[in-house]
Amino acid sequence: MPLFFLSYAQEDNRNGQVQAFFGDLSEAVAGLAGVRWHEAGFIDGQILLGSTWTDTLANALSTSACLIALTSPRYVVSDYCGREFRVFADRIDEHERQHQVRPPALVPVQWIPCDRLPEAVGAFQYRNFPTGTVYAQDGLLTLKQRRRHEDDYKDFVDALAKHIVQTAREHTLHRPAQRPTLAKVTSAFGQPVRPQTQTGPAAAGAVQRATSARHVHIVLVAGSSAELVGSRPGAEDRYGAVSRDWRPYRPELEVPIGSWAGAIATTKSYGWTVEDAEDLAAVREWARAHNQIVVLVVDVWSADLPRYRLSLIGYDRDVDAPRAPVLVPWTAADDAASGGNRKMWDTLARVLPHHVLHNTREMWRTEIPTSARFQEELEDVLVVEQGRIYRTGTVYQEPPTDGTGQRPILEGP
Repeated sequence: MPLFFLSYAQEDNRNGQVQAFFGDLSEAVAGLAGVRWHEAGFIDGQILLGSTWTDTLANALSTSACLIALTSPRYVVSDYCGREFRVFADRIDEHERQHQVRPPALVPVQWIPCDRLPEAVGAFQYRNFPTGTVYAQDGLLTLKQRRRHEDDYKDFVDALAKHIVQTAREHTLHRPAQRPTLAKVTSAFGQPVRPQTQTGPAAAGAVQRATSARHVHIVLVAGSSAELVGSRPGAEDRYGAVSRDWRPYRPELEVPIGSWAGAIATTKSYGWTVEDAEDLAAVREWARAHNQIVVLVVDVWSADLPRYRLSLIGYDRDVDAPRAPVLVPWTAADDAASGGNRKMWDTLARVLPHHVLHNTREMWRTEIPTSARFQEELEDVLVVEQGRIYRTGTVYQEPPTDGTGQRPILEGP
């Protein structure tokens, strides 16, 4: 019986970081529990050649003492991860019905930050291990990758291992009488819920934003499905209730574009937030004061909406302030819906005329057809923008001085 099951999105392990974390956690759990390393945890990479993959996975889900869910933008839109989550959550529910005790055996761990989490994940937020500001803002992957946070990462792994071993000792989790058939299980991940709105006295103050210079503001020009249903064919598939729901590369990429951009920024060691372009002026002012990056991601079909038009035109006219790079997704589906890219250029010329007239490669990335190309463009933009900030950003620390204002005089012995 594994002491923990590691649930993760396959794409998050492309560089081997998930596998490395699994090794670190397995070693810590094995040492505390007094078991062999390969008995500590389960990851799907352990499945032996010739085994039936779904049966092996279902067995591990049915017998593991804990499930560690590495949440990320890819994880929360993965149907298969949602099924794994459902099987284990059902075990906890059944245990609670039988014993009137709800064991803390399902632990979401923030691997890469998500701007929103499915309601099912939010119901399992246990805080029995340390979470500092870096983890809270940038996730465990950042802790693992940055050498200066090595001690924080080790403390997190050790505390998580203690939680797993203690939970396994104190609770014999319910096991289903029959092995679940994963193909028939419904994903636990429905529509992600919006972040909770701040209430109380602080809500009346200024918006709380990050102050770290390693931060990217991903500003979206994207309407809702209700606003675009009459002008954009297929709007119901690509837009949702708010701008953050915009999925321009669907079905190729199910992740909202803001979360996808944030995941890319995280791999480059940036913190990030997704913001609406109605707040563009305030975001630019904040970023300028804190040497942060602003990236404007524009949906052409939304740029003409009244609530965005004035904001974009005002930004375009502000020629004295540093410009934010503009990324414009434009897929084959957009081209087909409009009968060509003339709509794109006509719309951009109305709301961002100076950008169109003085377009440069550094600031202007249009007609981005795929999510992979979007990743390439955003990664390049981050390099360009960081270089600009190094050259022109605000310097806050003045050279040290003894306060005398006098030049030193060298005297002989």
